[in-house]
Amino acid sequence: MKWLKTKRVSTFTRKPYEGNPSWVVIGADRNEDPAALARLARELNSLTGTVFLFPSENDADLYLRFFSSSGEMSFSSECTLAAYLGLEDEELITFTEPTTLVRQKTKTGIQHLELRVKDKKVNRITASLPVPQFISTPVDMKRIAHLLGVAPIDILGSNYSVGVVALSGCTDIIVPLSSCDLLIDATPDFHQMKIYCETYQLTGIVAFCLETKDPTNTAHMRYFAPAIGINEDPVAGAACAALGSYMLQNRIVPRGEVLTRIIVEHGHAMKRPGTAYVHVHTHKNNILKVTVGGQGVVTFTGTVLST
Repeated sequence: MKWLKTKRVSTFTRKPYEGNPSWVVIGADRNEDPAALARLARELNSLTGTVFLFPSENDADLYLRFFSSSGEMSFSSECTLAAYLGLEDEELITFTEPTTLVRQKTKTGIQHLELRVKDKKVNRITASLPVPQFISTPVDMKRIAHLLGVAPIDILGSNYSVGVVALSGCTDIIVPLSSCDLLIDATPDFHQMKIYCETYQLTGIVAFCLETKDPTNTAHMRYFAPAIGINEDPVAGAACAALGSYMLQNRIVPRGEVLTRIIVEHGHAMKRPGTAYVHVHTHKNNILKVTVGGQGVVTFTGTVLST
C-alpha cells in the first residue's frame, strides 16, 4: 500500500464546482491490477470518472487510463482535461508557452493535444479525436421517447432525425428535442435505458435542442450513459464532439470552408453548467478530424491510499 497524489478538477468550466468533476490520480503502479484501480475509482465516487496518469512510453508523452464507477472506459475527454490541469505543479511533462503539444496514449490509441499555456498555467486543452462514423440503423422512436421520459412528438417536432454516431470508442444515439424546457424537464428511465443500451451495444443517449441559455452557443445538451455507470454526465466532451459531427453531417449548422465551430452548453439540468468547444475539420464535404476543448479549475489536492 502507498499514498497517491490525488486532485479533483471541475472541467469544461472556469468556476469551481460547476462543469464536470473528475479525479486525477498520480503515482499508481503502471502494472497495477485493473480491478484495484477500479476499486479506488469507486471509492473516490466521482460523478463521471477518474483518470490514472503514468509516465511516458516511447510513442507518447503520457499514458492515461480511465475508470467510471462500473469499470474501465476506453476514453474520457473530461478526464483528459482534468489530467493536464492536475499536472501543472508536477514534473511528468514540461509546459511551454504559449502552446504545448502533447501525445497521449489510451486504450483507443494515440491522441494529440494542444495546451494553451500562460504564466505556467494551462488555460485551455484541446484534444484531437478520430473521424466519426455515422451508423445507419432503424430506431424505435416511441421506445427512445419512453427512455427519455418525453413524448414522441417532442422528438418529431424538432424537424431533425435521430442519428447514431460512433466516436472515440463510444457509440451514442443523438436525439433532437423541440425546446430547452422539454430537454431540462425530461425524466429518463435509467434502468430501462441501461438495458436498451446494453442490448444494442450503445454507450449512451445524447439529447439536445437548438434553443440555448446563452444565445452565443450552438446547442444545449444532456448526456445519459447508465450502461457505463453514469446515469447523467454533467459535461461529456466526446459526446459533445459526436453531437457537433452529427449537426454538421445533417446540415443543422452552416458548414465552414475547412473548419466549423460549434459551442455546446451542458450540465444545466444538474446545476453544473459547462461549455465544450467542438471544431469539425472538413475537406470536400468529408470530415477529416474533430477536436473538443475546454477549460477547468482544480478544486482539491490531497492523497489517497492505494491497496
